[in-house]
Amino acid sequence: MNISHLPEISDLIRSADGFLSDLEQMDSGHGDAVLLRVRYDLTRFEPSLFTALEIPCPAKLITAVEKRRGEFLAGRAMAKAALCLLGLEAQEIPIGPDRAPIWPAGSIGSISHARGHAAAIVMRAGEARHLGADIEAYASPRAQAAIAKIALTDTDRAVLQGYDNLPAAHLAALIFSAKETLFKALYPVVRAHFGFDAASLAAPPEGGRLALRLTRDLHPTLLKGAEFNLCYALRDDFLVTWLISPMCQTDA
Repeated sequence: MNISHLPEISDLIRSADGFLSDLEQMDSGHGDAVLLRVRYDLTRFEPSLFTALEIPCPAKLITAVEKRRGEFLAGRAMAKAALCLLGLEAQEIPIGPDRAPIWPAGSIGSISHARGHAAAIVMRAGEARHLGADIEAYASPRAQAAIAKIALTDTDRAVLQGYDNLPAAHLAALIFSAKETLFKALYPVVRAHFGFDAASLAAPPEGGRLALRLTRDLHPTLLKGAEFNLCYALRDDFLVTWLISPMCQTDA
């Protein structure tokens, strides 16, 4: 859904002065969650855009390379817009000690950026949920083998045996992105880093849906065998994956 006509969104795009474009609200599949994605152009990035977009630049990023500041700004701009669309005050979203975003009271979310693309998913925190999103550009042929080596388990390879519904580059990026999304969604509970081998495909991707199954216990409420159903959307040069999953009652 193109939402550039909405006043608060059109103001955001205009203030970005060409840095942001092609802003879209995607169908999250959940009425309480806002999922936005945008393209950003690092050749149009200027430090003054932090002021123009009313997004504070963290002290630790002031001397960072332009790429890091630009991708941070694009991601926070999407988060700010999503909060606005939810009717929540678009407050600052600082970087936590573990580098994860610190969301304003009353909200939870996830932010992602990759090679000129940024996305954010946000919802109210009234109901505790696992929430995560990731955006990825498609892997080059040279990168496919590397991605497969680090992201795919033996179980993944067995599940994908004979699967030809997607080009290899798309499939490699999709599995990588899905596991990144799962990490982002579960990290607030696990509070520890875990690798790509912590989950494997439960079934081949199909129709915008993909299931991952935990291969080991990550937390008393996240045990081996637990399954998570993710959504994905494929575009010409990028893809987005996201997860909205209720937590166990003991987590609430």
